[in-house]
Amino acid sequence: MSRVAELLGRDAIAALQRPLETARALPPAAYTDADFFALERKLVFHRNWIGVAFGHDIPAPGDAMPVDAAGRDGAVRAFHNVCRHRGAAIIDAPVRGQPSLRCPYHGWAYGLDGRLRATPLWDGQRVAAADALDRGSLGLAPVRSGIFADVVFVDLSGAAPPLAEFVRPLAARWAPYRTEDTRLAHHAAGEIAANWKLAIEGALENYHEAFVHPSLPARIDAAGNKTFTDTAEDALFGFCWAGETALRSQAPLVPLRDGPLRDGAEAARTDYLSFLFPNTQLNLYGSVVIAVIWTPLAPDRTSLRSSFYLVPEAAEGARFVEARAAMAEYWRNLREEDRRVIEAMQRGRNSPAAGDFRLSPFWEHSVHHFQNKLVAAMLDAETV
Repeated sequence: MSRVAELLGRDAIAALQRPLETARALPPAAYTDADFFALERKLVFHRNWIGVAFGHDIPAPGDAMPVDAAGRDGAVRAFHNVCRHRGAAIIDAPVRGQPSLRCPYHGWAYGLDGRLRATPLWDGQRVAAADALDRGSLGLAPVRSGIFADVVFVDLSGAAPPLAEFVRPLAARWAPYRTEDTRLAHHAAGEIAANWKLAIEGALENYHEAFVHPSLPARIDAAGNKTFTDTAEDALFGFCWAGETALRSQAPLVPLRDGPLRDGAEAARTDYLSFLFPNTQLNLYGSVVIAVIWTPLAPDRTSLRSSFYLVPEAAEGARFVEARAAMAEYWRNLREEDRRVIEAMQRGRNSPAAGDFRLSPFWEHSVHHFQNKLVAAMLDAETV
């Protein structure tokens, strides 16, 4: 029996894989078991493109943080944060404008391209002889990396599909909008006392909004029909909708690539709440682009970092100071409303009565897709 099946149970996996109308959601162990959490990290986070940072974290050459480094040519590069001498972590906090990365233990210095540049006192000399070590084979171990929508992605396995292929379905949906013209307007970081999957599932479904988020618009019309469309395309999942909503900030809309229509009117727009499996959320809500990186810390702890991007005059101009503050406060309130119920779900999963969870065919299509994607990815990785 596979390790995934041992931890979740064959019957639970089979129930999840049934059509949504009769399916059951992931069992409590998927959210509480330390062994399953470790297996997720190995089989999912070490084998797929994962969001780890933002481009604005390392905006200038020589800027670095414990997971990424930017070279002098402006390219973002990622390396394992381990000195090749005795294995010390080289940096433990973000740094700015560094010409090199130096190990704090024995002073080995690495260029921003990862190459080993200096090994002081290796042979007793302040400047070690060039032939004292084969420096060419002792550079920092590289990690495959790339940037999309200001999110820095890494592939620890080196075997995931090209990043451009991974993001293509989302990039195609965003193609009509000049999102590349936006600028960072606000950044917020926090932590939630719940499993990372519960945090993502809380964003994925609209069922709870009428009960938890009074400021959000209705997701059904007067006849009880959906006003949104589910997205479930392999690694891309979420939902989209048309029309003005409270989620848009008081800022100019992200411009259309082809400009306004001949009469000056705006073309019909679509707003997107999207996830790229496993942990990266990218939203486009008319005037604001929001990127969120969800990072598992423990079975019951998740960090989130959210970046908000507006058109340049709204992101940086004095005229929009109040609009930026209102946007930040609005999203702070939404996050707090979500935090309370998501943490309640985490606590509930520790109960002996927890289990046999249903999924609403009307509301929770994307949740079902996400959970099946997770289990399928883990089962597939076990067979490699």
